[in-house]
Amino acid sequence: MRIFSIGEALIDFLPYEEKGFIPVTGGAPANVAACAAKLDREAYFIGKVGDDMFGDKIIRELKEAGVNISYLTKTAYANTALSFVTLRENGEREFAFYRKPSADMFLSPEDIGDIKFNRDDILHFCSVDLIDMPVKAATLKAIELIKRAGGTVSFDPNIRKVLWDDLDEYKKVVNEFLPMADVIKISEDECEFITGSADCDEIAKKLLKTAKLVLITFGAKGSRCYSRASVTNQKPFPINCVDTTGAGDSFIGTFLSYIDINNIENTISKALYYASACSGLVCSKKGVLTSLPTLIELREYIDSVRDDL
Repeated sequence: MRIFSIGEALIDFLPYEEKGFIPVTGGAPANVAACAAKLDREAYFIGKVGDDMFGDKIIRELKEAGVNISYLTKTAYANTALSFVTLRENGEREFAFYRKPSADMFLSPEDIGDIKFNRDDILHFCSVDLIDMPVKAATLKAIELIKRAGGTVSFDPNIRKVLWDDLDEYKKVVNEFLPMADVIKISEDECEFITGSADCDEIAKKLLKTAKLVLITFGAKGSRCYSRASVTNQKPFPINCVDTTGAGDSFIGTFLSYIDINNIENTISKALYYASACSGLVCSKKGVLTSLPTLIELREYIDSVRDDL
């Protein structure tokens, strides 16, 4: 199984009390690829960065994490996207983005080429880059190619309202892409914006008309996975939450690393369990790439807190 993640890679400036803001590699799709790679999966990132020092940093750090960067290119048309993150006392975040435009938006169908997907591959994407720019067409092409190969499509809307001038259009675009996905991951606080309902069971029922799996995360209250045959709940792992940046990315990155789309019911529980553990571990530290555990570290963490669940 190979996991491909397409979309934005950017630099998050995270607040550190004594040092101001520290630049760290981020962007949800990039985080997902790095998470899978560190869990010993064959992971690829498809995207574009600026021909600048931040783009160089992203390329270097994704490669160090074990991500295959064959489909990560540079452009001189725009700089690498930046995001300044502020943290509340509970670790929740607020974002200020600098990307009008940014390099990730210029990923084009030509950059996708003819990637040779196969039926065991997974393609993951988010909604940040589903704007009226070349990257949207590139995403559509990648989805078309993997569907033609019989592979799996994963979609985490990862809603960022601040990046869209027209929220009605944003909602419309997200709902246009939902039926293309086999695996859908939504956080509880995104449900009403995306679907117009806060009833998770009803939302999942509707989404499962086209999807195979629907994941809904509830932050400190845990997570739930819906399939067409079952509903599986997962308690949160006990943590001291420091920074929730990358919590959802590490969750879906881990889940995709452990789910077997051809053997769904027998792999949901383990995938959900490991996803919850990895997400909790990432929340206990600042940053994402530096917080992502290796497979050995994840297992050690699970063993250390097992009795507290």
